[in-house]
Amino acid sequence: MTLSGQAGILSGVRLAPVTPVPAYELVLEQLRRSIDQGHFAPGDKLPPERDLARQLGVSRTTLREAVRVLEGERAVEVRRGSAGGIVVLRRPARPARTRARLKEFDETIDFRLAVEPMAARLAAGRRTKSDVAALARALARLDRLAEHGAEGRFGEWLRADADFHLLIGKTARNAPLLRAVEAGRAGMFDPVGAVWGRLEDTAHARHAEIFAAIAAGDGARAAAAMTTHIEGTRADVSALARR
Repeated sequence: MTLSGQAGILSGVRLAPVTPVPAYELVLEQLRRSIDQGHFAPGDKLPPERDLARQLGVSRTTLREAVRVLEGERAVEVRRGSAGGIVVLRRPARPARTRARLKEFDETIDFRLAVEPMAARLAAGRRTKSDVAALARALARLDRLAEHGAEGRFGEWLRADADFHLLIGKTARNAPLLRAVEAGRAGMFDPVGAVWGRLEDTAHARHAEIFAAIAAGDGARAAAAMTTHIEGTRADVSALARR
């Protein structure tokens, strides 16, 4: 194609001006994603300010700007004193917002059904011995939490559950697919945080079956087990919301 031909194609395209993104907005996006994916649950503290700034590679001033935004959103609270820190908050339930969140949650489940069964299928075909060992450790952590009950340890359960699913995404060895799995996990907990604060009896259902299918290299069975597991999550939250 000639340059004049390319110019003709672009002539009908509206291009927006490029503006630099402030560093604090990039920090804000990372912190939101970590909270939304369940790595930090209500009541958890973020790492100390000095350590968090170092991990993110930004100044403490930039970090504080991002934290101020999260404070304004009532996502975190900065507590002073020797026992203080940046604490993740549970957002208050409001009926109208809860209905909207449940709609978002249902859409997130649809998205996960389009993504995670394929991730499980690919993981079954691409797993290595080290992948299977890592998944076995993640499953054992879930087993321990489920066996002893996760009441009062819901944040720990969310982290363990997220780790298991994200490991499957990594084992699939497809970068765009992993990003989609991460996006699906991030959409899980914020929409229903007002109504979902406990571990349902079926939350651990199918994890072992998903693992066994991936370890055995059975892609079809892994995808089917993942589909059943995600649909079970939809049913659990719908029943909980009705209660």
